Amino acid sequence: MKLSKRILQQLDSKLVQKINETYHNLENICYDKRHDEILNYEQIFWKNITNKYLMKKEPIACLDYGTGTGFVPEIIGPCLKEEDSLVSCDVSDRMLKICQTKLKQISVSCNCSFHKIDDGLIPVPDNSIDVITINSVLHHIFDLNCFAAECERILKPSGLLIVAHEPNKDLRLPFHGSVLRGFAKVLFRPKAIFFRIAESIPLMEKFMRAILSKVSESYRRRNKMLIEISQQMRNENLLDFDLRGTEIQQIVDFHAQSGFALKELLTTVFSKFELVESETYCHLGFFANNKLAGLIERYIKKNWPDAGKELRFVLKRI
Repeated sequence: MKLSKRILQQLDSKLVQKINETYHNLENICYDKRHDEILNYEQIFWKNITNKYLMKKEPIACLDYGTGTGFVPEIIGPCLKEEDSLVSCDVSDRMLKICQTKLKQISVSCNCSFHKIDDGLIPVPDNSIDVITINSVLHHIFDLNCFAAECERILKPSGLLIVAHEPNKDLRLPFHGSVLRGFAKVLFRPKAIFFRIAESIPLMEKFMRAILSKVSESYRRRNKMLIEISQQMRNENLLDFDLRGTEIQQIVDFHAQSGFALKELLTTVFSKFELVESETYCHLGFFANNKLAGLIERYIKKNWPDAGKELRFVLKRI
């Protein structure tokens, strides 16, 4: 389901960031549980990235954009040297506090700092960062060109931008590949299919939320959170109508439905960067968690390597 014209006409960078800030301030406590696919399936990638790009003899300055509860800093922080620096920044103060607490509990010898992002601006000097990391955040950003300009501003010449866990737009498969992936979704993720259908129909979504709020404590908390976000937007006169829960989620994950085509990103957004490496993954459309799903995943990936649901890439500032 796409956002209505009425909502799209109201959206701008300020409003999308405010909804993201409010959403993640309220979600901070349960974020790790709700996004265990990131914690479980992205660790190896970031460990490899650390070994490949961050283990330098000379001092290195790293910045994690949209740091959340600290997933990436927890991985790269212990590997950095005392003379290195690690900047964690996010639109959510509450998320940053959780990240700060986590880093205090593990062995991190580098200089750590924590900054809130306001108006899309990254609070660090020009040409001061060697590597920017960003995990599952790009799709939240309304104005991608502003973000790219900020990355270009703060990165040193030949500095790296490392992006992971973003929706891939190019999911095209031949007919038999699509049938195989569809079969896997029906077999292993029937609940997800039901929720997607239900959320596309306003009355059905309202009924589903009412029922689930009575039988599920976690769903009740989430439903309450979404209602609170809508009310806050009205109270601050940012919107003059209520948002449905599905609409709030779509605004928070603004580019998630359309996804990103890497070639298009390099042409229209990151034109002042060059591609170092890239790959797609999660070829089933969800992360395989059993042998049969893993077998189907490997078959699709082998035959159509560019058709994974998720995209990650490394760019170098020209």
